[in-house]
Parts: sequence; C-alpha cells; structure tokens
Amino acid sequence: MEALRTYLGNGILSHVVNALLMFVAAMALGWITKRILSTLGRRLAANTASDLGSIILEIVLDRIKWIAVVAGVYLATEQLSHAADATDITAHQWLGYAQGVIFVCFVAVVTVLVIRIADTSVKHFIERHARQTSSKINEALLPLLNRLVTILIVLIAVITILHHFGQDVSSLVVSLGVGSLAIALAAQETIANMIGGFVIMTDRPFRVGDRIKLPSGEIGDVQEIGIRSTRILDFDNNLIVSPNAELIKGRIVNYSYPSEHIRIFVEMSVAYGTDIDRVRTIILRFAQEHQGVLKSPPPSVALVGFGESSVNLVLNGRTDDYRQKFPIETTLREQIYKAFLDEKIQIAMPQRVVHLSSPLNVTR
Repeated sequence: MEALRTYLGNGILSHVVNALLMFVAAMALGWITKRILSTLGRRLAANTASDLGSIILEIVLDRIKWIAVVAGVYLATEQLSHAADATDITAHQWLGYAQGVIFVCFVAVVTVLVIRIADTSVKHFIERHARQTSSKINEALLPLLNRLVTILIVLIAVITILHHFGQDVSSLVVSLGVGSLAIALAAQETIANMIGGFVIMTDRPFRVGDRIKLPSGEIGDVQEIGIRSTRILDFDNNLIVSPNAELIKGRIVNYSYPSEHIRIFVEMSVAYGTDIDRVRTIILRFAQEHQGVLKSPPPSVALVGFGESSVNLVLNGRTDDYRQKFPIETTLREQIYKAFLDEKIQIAMPQRVVHLSSPLNVTR
C-alpha cells in the first residue's frame, strides 16, 4: 500500500485507487467468509443435535454478499472523503451524506438479518417445547412473540442510527417513557386485555378448538385467541367475543383438557316398589351395547336418592369424545324410555295422598 501511494502520489487518483481496493477487499472477504461457512460451517451444523444451526447458517449465507457490498461501499466513500478534504468542501459534504445513507442501509441489512434469525429461533424453541410436552402450538402465541421481538430489534436499530448521527438518544428514551405512561393510563382496559391474552397464550388454560364453559354459563368451542379478546362459537352458531381480562379472572371449565374423555350422565326416576336390579340390568345393557360408551371404566348404575314419589337412579359412563356427549345421552334416554314401556316399568309420577274427614258436629 505504501509503495502504491508513493507511485501514485497523494492526489485524488491515489484515494480513488485505495477506495476501489477497499471495496474489492470487502467483497473478497465476504466471498471467503461465505466459502468457509458453506463448507466448515455446514459440517459443524450437521453434527449438532438440533437443526437450528443449519437454518440460521442458511439465513446468514443469503445475507453475506449484501453485508459485504454495503461495507465495501462505506469504506470506499470513507477513503474518497479524505480526497475531498483537500480539494472541494462541497464534495466532502455530499460524501458525508452518502456515508450516512450507506450506514442506514448497513443497519437495515443487519436488522433484517437479526429479525430473521430471531423469528426462526423463537419458532424453533416453541416447536421443541411443544414436542417435549406433547402439546399443540398456540397459533396466536408465535406471531405475538415475533412481533414483540421485531419491535425490540427495530427500536435498537433506530437508536443506533440516531446515535451515529449525533442525536441525543437519552432524551428520546425519556420522551418514549413519558408517552408510554400517558398511553398506558388512557388505555388501561385495552392493556389489561392484552396482558390477559398473553397470559392465556403462555399459561394455556384452553386452546383453539377446546370446548369451554364461561363464567357467565355459556358453553362453546374456542375459535380464536386474539391479543384483546377470545372468540367462542356456541351451540346456536353464535359467536361470543369475550375480553381476555375477564377470562383470566373468572372460573373456566375446559371439557377438552387434559383429555377429550368426558362423563356420560343420564338421570331417571322409577316408582316405589320397582325391582331395582331389573331396572339396572336393562339400563346397563343399552350402555354396554352403545359404541360410543367406553368399556373401561365400565358403565354403572347407582341409586342416588329417594324422592317424594320416586326412586332416583343415575347411569354413569365415559366417552372418548366430548362432542359425542349429548348425542349419546339422547340415544340412551330414548332406548331406556322405550324399554320401560315394553317391560311395564312405571316411571315415577308426582303423587299426593289426601285424607278426608267428616266435619265436627258443632252444638249451637
């Protein structure tokens, strides 16, 4: 480099040649780095137990050439700015503007690269956690985490750019803090629902597709878990939109978790004097023959109480699909009712015993 500078002198031509050499050197360094990562890096990534390294490596390889180009142009303009110092102040200013634009481009390229790596890493760790815990991936959690990570990375990039141009970043941070406090006070309910949505996505009291019972008593299937609210489709095909803050504070009954097994429950009443063993045999026959009722645990019939005019019995069973609970119970009720009619088993009816007495003779 010194010999070349002696040969060319200290004029503009020397700086131009140095700029070209720096650009070529940056491109060559980028090419060498890419070759090393393509060979040695892929071998090392292939020997790891996880495929995350290979995925991140491919993302980096796609961006190396752009990083090399931007870095080479930046170094070239830096060298040309030395030549402009001694000749033209206006040209030096324009080169300074060009350097600023190139620096912004460089930060943008690196920011996009970091965002891609962060998104891939978040998705990988969530999927691995889902495989280890044998649970499904929450469709709303992954976009929320990616969005939060993206906002954080972009904010850091903006602060870096402002700091490069000599702006006071501390005042910006203070302004953002004051503005955030004002927004938080003005939108307390919205923020509470957003926090509730994040709690639901992480704690997972229910998931998309689960059948739940709300604190207000409605029962339906979860269609979507959003940041602000959860949408539930009830049995009348009506969409219930419930704020997340209310769901995390109330008592939720989840019929789908930890498994889709649910109890079959059929109540009936027979008249006093009925042979209970005979009634139990009839009821169990229908429960055992039904394909939707599980054989283990076996169904059972229990006498649960004595009413004013009836003996109360309950059929207990299990099914492996909570969606079949109502159809199975309906079918069993119909079969039991028809069997009681055929077997002359009297279904309990309200009865009252009235005692009549003659009026007392009243002497006048």
